[in-house]
Amino acid sequence: MKKVIPLILACISALTTSSIAQPLQIQLIRSATVKITIHQQHLLIDPILADEGTEPPIFFSNERKNPTIGLPFHRDSVLKNVDAILLTHYHPDHFDGAAEKYVPKDMLIFCQPGDDARLKEKGFTNTRVVDSTVSWQGISFNRYLSSHYPGANGEPPFGISSSWYLQSGSNAVFITGDAILDDRLKASLTATQPPIVIANTGECHFTRDNPVLAPGITMTMTTGELKAITQLLPATTVVAVHMDAINHCSLTKADLRQFVAKEKLQKRIRVPKEGEVVRGIPGNK
Repeated sequence: MKKVIPLILACISALTTSSIAQPLQIQLIRSATVKITIHQQHLLIDPILADEGTEPPIFFSNERKNPTIGLPFHRDSVLKNVDAILLTHYHPDHFDGAAEKYVPKDMLIFCQPGDDARLKEKGFTNTRVVDSTVSWQGISFNRYLSSHYPGANGEPPFGISSSWYLQSGSNAVFITGDAILDDRLKASLTATQPPIVIANTGECHFTRDNPVLAPGITMTMTTGELKAITQLLPATTVVAVHMDAINHCSLTKADLRQFVAKEKLQKRIRVPKEGEVVRGIPGNK
């Protein structure tokens, strides 16, 4: 009987622990590559896995090769224990040549319509297209159309851009993807009221004349747009990513931290460093 009681207590403890919602965990890897643990599933967002300076620069900017900084740890550690990948959109600064090489070809990849064809061309066999909403392992993946730049209509070379809302019980996170804060994104944020927004910033733009987009027009969040999100959603914490690693991004983490301090937004906008697990976010149950 003395041996049975500890066994029963251990079983009760295990059942109790599994029934309690575990906190959502967010870890910045580099640029827009983020690991999210939600409902005990490990999701990798937008993996760029190349070594520093081994990928071509984004056109119409400068000649710095990408990524402009290294990974915080080896790519094997980035991919370790990953259950699925969420590809917000298939651009080379969100799924690079190294990702095409090193991500297992049978890895489950959630993606927007159209990107599945290119993934299949690269040999990936387990893609799942999200038109609007998909449920998997107790997590709902909700996709919203967003604008990569003012007036974006989904035409090449940019194609469509998507924002994503992931939810499991009381845990939820909104991922802007590469988007500006226009009426589309405001409507998605207002509809979902997320406790956490992972916002792609960096104030990315072209600096040279080109036939695609005029120089200086931003393709990701500006400091002003990040502040505007905190005003639109007073209970939301913004986790700012997509800086310091791609050649056409002009806003650095150091710049943003100065802005956040000046505007007294330290409790509203978090600026993690590479490899950092973001902790202590209000509303993250």
